[in-house]
Amino acid sequence: MSKDLSLLTRPVTSSLLAALLLGLGGLAQAQSSVTVFGIVDAGVQYLKNGDKTLHLLSTDGQQSSRFGLRGVEELGGGLKAGFHLEGALNPDTGTADSNRFWGRRATVSLISDAAGEVRLGRDFTPTFWSISRFNVFGTNGVGGANNLIYGFDGSSSSAKTIVRSDNSVGYFLPEKLGGVYGQAMVAAGEGSDGKYLGLRLGYATGPFDVAVALSETDNPGGKKFKVYNLGASYKIGDAQLMGLYHVSKEGAREQANYVLGAIYKIGAGQLRASYVHSENSGDLKKGDYSGNLFAVGYRHNLSKRTSLYSTISRVDNSDKGSFVIRGGSAVQAGQSSTGFEAGITHSF
Repeated sequence: MSKDLSLLTRPVTSSLLAALLLGLGGLAQAQSSVTVFGIVDAGVQYLKNGDKTLHLLSTDGQQSSRFGLRGVEELGGGLKAGFHLEGALNPDTGTADSNRFWGRRATVSLISDAAGEVRLGRDFTPTFWSISRFNVFGTNGVGGANNLIYGFDGSSSSAKTIVRSDNSVGYFLPEKLGGVYGQAMVAAGEGSDGKYLGLRLGYATGPFDVAVALSETDNPGGKKFKVYNLGASYKIGDAQLMGLYHVSKEGAREQANYVLGAIYKIGAGQLRASYVHSENSGDLKKGDYSGNLFAVGYRHNLSKRTSLYSTISRVDNSDKGSFVIRGGSAVQAGQSSTGFEAGITHSF
C-alpha cells in the first residue's frame, strides 16, 4: 500500500515543485531581465612585416570576440537600473583574458528616460568611440585604423585610457534629444596614474552623423596624455562615406591622423575601403616620420548573426616611419607591412 502511495505522491510533489519554480521565475522576469550575449570571430591571417612573414589562426578580424551578461530592472516612473559585464575571448585557444575576467566592460547604471544615464565601473572612453564609429574597419583586423592611430605608432601603451578606463563615473545624455547625443567621463587614478577626464558630443539625423571628443589622462612622471578628434559619416543610397581627424599629444610628442573610408552595399554584402595617414612631430624623431595604411575588404552576411569576411591591407612608411600591422614583428624604419585575413563572425 505504501508503495502505491509513493507512486502517487511523487508526481504530485514534482508538479508542485515545478509550479513553485515557474512562479519564482515569472516573478523575477516581471521585475528584471538578464541577457546572455557574445561574439565569436576567428579566421586565417597572413602577415609580412619587413622581410619576416607569419601565418596564423587569427581572432577578431571583424569584431572583437566576447562573452557577457547584461540586464535591466524597471524601477518605475521612467527609472531603470542596469548592469553590463563583458569579457574578451580567444577562440583560437579557447582562453579568456587571464588578468581581467570582465575586462571589456563592467558597469552598473541608473537610467532615466528624461535625465539620461549615470554609469559606474570600467567602461569605454568618450574619445575611443569616434575611432571605432567613424572607421570603415573599426578597430579590428589588418584593416583597422588602430594599427596606426592608437596613441603613438599604433600602440596603446602610452596611456591606460585610449580604449577604456578603470574607476570611471560616466554620464550619457538621454536618447530623445532630436538627434543630439553625448557622454562625459571622469576616472580616479586612486593613488597612481590613470586619472582621466573625457567629453564627447554628437549629432545624428537621417543619413548624417558627426561627433567631436576630447580627453586628458595623467600619465607617470606628471605627463599629460591629451586626445581630441572630429569624425563624421554620411549615407548616399547604398554608399556610406566616413572621415576622422584624430590627434594625440604627450609632452613634446604629437601624432596627427587622417582617416577616409567608404562602404558600398552589394546585395547581402558590403565592399569596404579605407585610407589612414599618420605622422609624428614635435619629438626626437627628426625628418618625415609618417605612415599610410590602405585597406580593402568584403563582408558577406549569411544571416543577421553570421557573416564571412576578407580583408587585404598594406602599410607604407616614410624613411623614418615604422608603423606596422599589429600581430606580427616590428619593422625597421622605412619598411612596409602587408596583411591578409579571411574569417567568420557569429553573434549570439
